[in-house]
Amino acid sequence: MNIGAWVVLAARNLLRNRRRSIVAGLAILLGVLAVTTLRGMLNGVQRSLKMEAITGQVGALQVHKTGWMAQIFGAPIDLDFPVDTAMLTRIEAVDNVRAAAPRIPFAGLVSSGDTTTFAMLTALDPERETKVCPARPERLTSGRLPSDKEPDGLVLSAELARRIGARLAKGDAGRVAILSNDRDGSLNALDTQLIGLNGLPRSPGLETRLGLLTLAKAQELLRMPGKATEIAISVNDLGDIEGTRQRLQAALGSGFEVSIWSELAKVVADAIAIQDKVLGVIMAVMLVVALLGVVNTLLMSVLERTREIGLLLALGLRRSQIVGLFVLESILLAVAASVPGLLGAGLTLIVLARVDVTFQAPGGGMLHIQPELFMSDVAIVLGAVWLGAVLAALLPARRASLLRPVQALAAV
Repeated sequence: MNIGAWVVLAARNLLRNRRRSIVAGLAILLGVLAVTTLRGMLNGVQRSLKMEAITGQVGALQVHKTGWMAQIFGAPIDLDFPVDTAMLTRIEAVDNVRAAAPRIPFAGLVSSGDTTTFAMLTALDPERETKVCPARPERLTSGRLPSDKEPDGLVLSAELARRIGARLAKGDAGRVAILSNDRDGSLNALDTQLIGLNGLPRSPGLETRLGLLTLAKAQELLRMPGKATEIAISVNDLGDIEGTRQRLQAALGSGFEVSIWSELAKVVADAIAIQDKVLGVIMAVMLVVALLGVVNTLLMSVLERTREIGLLLALGLRRSQIVGLFVLESILLAVAASVPGLLGAGLTLIVLARVDVTFQAPGGGMLHIQPELFMSDVAIVLGAVWLGAVLAALLPARRASLLRPVQALAAV
């Protein structure tokens, strides 16, 4: 028998008990539909988290003095360096670099009235920052970002402002003092005006301690004229981020270190990794449950076709061919069920993509979820289902192949 005849025979065997085959096929179809749709939605969530971190916070890459990343949580200001137009132009001349913006992240105290609390502040160049992180305004829940027109403007998280009793208001109610040690350890103070809020009140986490001000004001406070401690960089093609890092490193020399966004936004990168692991577990459970129906269908088929199997063996069919027949039946069932499930998931994701699904992250920023499905995702789902179908068929197929022709023909 050629392969075509085997396929026809396997299809006929599946259609003998259509109800049982349909039930097993529906289990596979729904499993593929659920897993693929979930993967597509999760891809959208992960892309949104990634882009929010890149375009709203850290940039695609950052440049620091060598050793800064080892002390990242302390935001050291002693590892500073002069930043001028020539240096920024040299960075922007590197292939794939779109824009560069100097910054100074530093720790300090913010005070309003009689209340003072700790804060992690970031000083930005207003004009250049919008080219590197264009989504920063979306992180605001009210107000506006500091600009050259409001050089003493300050943005705080809503929870931080609540703790110190500061409000978006003119006059003393909106005045916030910033205290911090300069590079030499001397304590300095700066008077600012609260002009923007981000995040949600009473939300937990480090995001509730963050604030933004202009680079010029921070340089005045920290006594670092013309200097910065980091340069955030945007790129044209994120797919070439590693190559861009290498080219930047070569252009800047060993005195600097270049980091990519996943090293800077570890929380986001770790969250994406955890999501992938959880989805893998969910996918495995769903597929196991679905393939149990295949095992049940084939085992029942062995019991019902005992005499037929005995006759085939008596006519000279090899035991390996009996195994192959049952495996082929399982594969046909998996293919017939998984393809419609995949198409259904694709249509579902297309509908969801037309809807602008958004939600606000606790630390501020709007996440726009646009589902997307990659060919690698499709290959993994189909490969897992079809391989699972082969494995699910082995037990029933082995049982069928071990039947003795005489006993099988004598079975009632």
